[in-house]
Amino acid sequence: MEVPVFSISPDPTCMYQTPALKEAVANIRRAIALKQGLSCIFGDNGFGKSSLLRYLASSYDHDDQYRVAMIAEKTNAPQFAFLKAISKEFDVAPQRSAIAQMDAIEEWLTEQHLAGKTVIVMIDEAQLLRLETMESIRSLLNYETHTEKLCQVVLAGQLDLRDRMLTRRYKAFKSRIVAPVVLELFSLDETLAMIAYRHEYWRVPNRFTHAAVERVHELTQGVPRDIVLMCGYALTLADERHSPQIGPELIDRAASKLLMKKEREAAVAAE
Repeated sequence: MEVPVFSISPDPTCMYQTPALKEAVANIRRAIALKQGLSCIFGDNGFGKSSLLRYLASSYDHDDQYRVAMIAEKTNAPQFAFLKAISKEFDVAPQRSAIAQMDAIEEWLTEQHLAGKTVIVMIDEAQLLRLETMESIRSLLNYETHTEKLCQVVLAGQLDLRDRMLTRRYKAFKSRIVAPVVLELFSLDETLAMIAYRHEYWRVPNRFTHAAVERVHELTQGVPRDIVLMCGYALTLADERHSPQIGPELIDRAASKLLMKKEREAAVAAE
């Protein structure tokens, strides 16, 4: 069976952690452990926000002290629909209005606090959240005791979410962020380490030469998702040619195929 060495699915089990990512995970987990409220992950497309969020969520899977909801905001949903999505994750009974739903969530959060549970809401694609929905999140963060928040929130969104946080309109929200994380491009050394790590994880030989990885880094500029895509194409080409090694020429070939794919997708989106 072929192993998905370079699958672009946000699989937390094979996520390579750079030193910066390890620090980000530690900071967010600390904020959650201390029940400080809001953490944010910002980054451009392909920088690994979803993978990092899923990795964080998976780290609480086997600890019954935590109750975790993972919400993917993909439709710019109305406030009430968003609250119902959170309620569904936590088995909170549906209500007839947003206000009533918030009241039900607050009551449930209080019950969880008294039971010694930590509640975490993780929201992917948070740049799509409406302002009214952001206000609901701020209300969740207002539920607190004298020393801790009843609901821990982790937002993952593109850089325009960070830019919105810097505006006057979002000043009150920005002031609540205790663990901000901005994802960066991979360096060449990190690209080398990530490619090696994926091969080690799947227990397959690493056929990429140093020169090939240098070319991958040059062409992708260190964007994690593009590195994975390009390596995946190159690996397929190497298999087709029964090539024992992957050099720069196969990377260039893979890059041209990737460019054609992106051009086709852009053309379809424009129709």
